[in-house]
Amino acid sequence: MGKAEPKRQRFLGAYLLGLCLYQIGIYRWPGGPPFILDPRAGIPVLLINHFAFDNKVIYPVEWITATWLVLVGAMIFFRGRFLKTYLISELVLAAPTAYYIRVLATRHGGDFAPGFKDLLLTTFLFLVFSVAPAGLAAWCIWRAKQRPA
Repeated sequence: MGKAEPKRQRFLGAYLLGLCLYQIGIYRWPGGPPFILDPRAGIPVLLINHFAFDNKVIYPVEWITATWLVLVGAMIFFRGRFLKTYLISELVLAAPTAYYIRVLATRHGGDFAPGFKDLLLTTFLFLVFSVAPAGLAAWCIWRAKQRPA
């Protein structure tokens, strides 16, 4: 294993731990989390629109995603493992937000966030919280497969 590979994995783990601090800060916001700043905003949208769940279900699901991010970030940072597990789980957790971005772009938000700035902010958070770390994880996995045995 090259010296750069563990550094990339440690960077990814540290990045994920930083993201989970942001996510925990949002969920502990006084008066409830500001929806537009939620990096996993698509999850509540999906749970409300398609399953008619309320906050009694949504809040625990949000905390489960933050807890998962802490665990997987720590495992990647300290052990350099679970990259594939993280990548698969990130694709699952990012799918509702990708759906929500599509709703914002095509239906101009509906009841949730009708402004163009909301689309830009949600897209930015999606890039920072999902696309960038998933891309780095995929890159690390691909590089590990390219190494001669």
